[in-house]
Amino acid sequence: MTPAEKRFAARLLRMAADEFGNHGSNDFDLVADGGMMAGEVDDFRRRFHAWNGDPEEFSAGRTDMHDYAAMDFLAHLLEEEGLEGE
Repeated sequence: MTPAEKRFAARLLRMAADEFGNHGSNDFDLVADGGMMAGEVDDFRRRFHAWNGDPEEFSAGRTDMHDYAAMDFLAHLLEEEGLEGE
């Protein structure tokens, strides 16, 4: 992806995160639905909680996450990469 495409994807994910955050059920399984391995999930969730400002909320072995939170964090990561590529 080009830097501009990463920034565009980040904007789309943020829009989707806002919309999904207004839905009733937001559970997402990062292994079953996201295709991650257990170690990848722990790393992803640890980095999410550090970024979110609540690192104490991280607990190893959990694979669930709110869909809108995953989208928002992925948007952040893509946006960072998009800005680095300029």
